[in-house]
Amino acid sequence: MNKARVQRLIPKAMEYIQKHLVTNGAVPKVYQGYLASFGPSVISSGLSMAIAFNSDTDKTDKNRMMDMFLYLIKTEMPDIKASTLLEFINQDSNYKDYFVKHLILDANIASKLAIRTFTLKDM
Repeated sequence: MNKARVQRLIPKAMEYIQKHLVTNGAVPKVYQGYLASFGPSVISSGLSMAIAFNSDTDKTDKNRMMDMFLYLIKTEMPDIKASTLLEFINQDSNYKDYFVKHLILDANIASKLAIRTFTLKDM
């Protein structure tokens, strides 16, 4: 974990959550679970598999989480042209390295910390 990067990403994560995840004044509690399980799934299955699983077209909530990670990554690497996180990691082999894995995990950590500032509700 890069502490300075996580601290830079937290306000951006809060901005994304406010714009895209808040419904009726609260964030659906399910997102907290998705964020909590993403890191362990990367460790156990690998980055590509974890992203592919969470990018399933039938799971729109999980797609929003992947979109949030891509949004946060684009704040650190503005030259990225990919429209999805799965496309990002598949389009260029240079992005499949140690740096990108940790950048995505830092985006996950920042998102987990940011979501704690919102009211969470079962919806």
